[in-house]
Amino acid sequence: MKIVTTVVLLLICNCLLAQSIVRFAAIGDYGKAGTNELNVSNLVKSWNPEFIITLGDNNYELGEQSTIDTNIGYYYHDFIYPYTGIYGSGDTVNRFFPSLGNHDWYTSQAAAYLNYFTLPGNERYYDFVKGNVHFFSIDSDPNEPDGVDSNSVQALWLKNALANSTQKWNVVYFHHPPYSSSQHGSQAYMQWPFKKWGATTVLAGHDHTYERIMIDSLLYIVNGLGGKSIYSFNTVIPGSQLRYNNNYGAMLISSYSDSMVFKFYSVSGNQRDYYRLLPTPKKLYMKLFVQGFYDSAADTSAIDTVKVLLRNSFAPYSVTDSSAGVIDIYGNVILEFLKADNATSYYVSIKHRNSIETWSSAGMIFVSNIMTLDMTSSASSAYGSNMKLIDSSPVAFGLYGGDVDQDGFINATDVSIVDNGVANYDSGYVLTDLTGNNFVDGTDFLIADNNAAIYAEVITP
Repeated sequence: MKIVTTVVLLLICNCLLAQSIVRFAAIGDYGKAGTNELNVSNLVKSWNPEFIITLGDNNYELGEQSTIDTNIGYYYHDFIYPYTGIYGSGDTVNRFFPSLGNHDWYTSQAAAYLNYFTLPGNERYYDFVKGNVHFFSIDSDPNEPDGVDSNSVQALWLKNALANSTQKWNVVYFHHPPYSSSQHGSQAYMQWPFKKWGATTVLAGHDHTYERIMIDSLLYIVNGLGGKSIYSFNTVIPGSQLRYNNNYGAMLISSYSDSMVFKFYSVSGNQRDYYRLLPTPKKLYMKLFVQGFYDSAADTSAIDTVKVLLRNSFAPYSVTDSSAGVIDIYGNVILEFLKADNATSYYVSIKHRNSIETWSSAGMIFVSNIMTLDMTSSASSAYGSNMKLIDSSPVAFGLYGGDVDQDGFINATDVSIVDNGVANYDSGYVLTDLTGNNFVDGTDFLIADNNAAIYAEVITP
């Protein structure tokens, strides 16, 4: 009976882990009433997605008031709130999040589009959060009043919004593709530094094809097969990984705690692409010294490994993520984290094989996947100023050495362990070597003894 119960519990746990957090559809270049759009909309509705995002050109040909409900509401009114068209009652909450395309701008400064939808922000570009995904809808059309180059008001808004996002995934979407192998081709003015700013992926339309592209380790997708027409491919651009233009279709995208899965289906119901995206690692650039490992004459350090824990900045300060790295002779180390989020405060807890665990003085955050921390220039960089002055010129601080048994205290037990190491002529990579020279001698003993005399111990919030 116990075995059966255990198996059932494991199956339940595995099912829960496999459940998506957010599940949504993406359509592009779709707003042309007819059989093609009907087939795509039926495909999308068969998935029962939580919501839909669009990649522009919602209302062919001229973005007019007289055509918008026929081009959009007839097919997707069930997702729109408030819905004021003639094809049904709409939804009770909005589940339709479009982006502007060039055809939407052709009449009256996109007035029909802006009147038809009720969207966040200024409605031309905006953001919203669903589950663990932060969405950023951008207006890539040159008519955008706030500009479309990487230094524009709109781009600055996106840069700041991405920097402040606390979600696992940041999806940026708009109409004109930064990269494409089809008719319109790559739109250089939209090649913003999305990766540097913290985007997870960039989705676009405009070219009526499906194409998956990887540029500088950032996923770009062109998805313009929503129903208007189909384009051919031209010269394949570098980074293009998959191309499809045999039929119309749409994307089904699911987010999980550890990945995002992108699928493209044709209206026949066949899956034409599958891609699983892992999180962009968050990088901590840190500088630190370990007391006995530092050579004050050369201002350099012996090389060794440290482990860093990222802890919540609130009690009970649980560990969110961890990483290990090797500090170089100048005390520099780069550590990567896969579970951490941007704009979220973490205490940085540093552990070394025979030193006191040392916490950052305050919560630190990743901005656009980057965090920097210098633990050498001031004792105040550590919580409770729990650092040892190891050099007066230039001033340098380091972790207290001597916590050989890693119990958070340097005391008689540690001193005794080191003393025994001296007596036994310990050598090599051993815990009792407090100077990193692969020998245990009187110098190591003095470090442990002196720090025990001042009751050096871990200090935490």
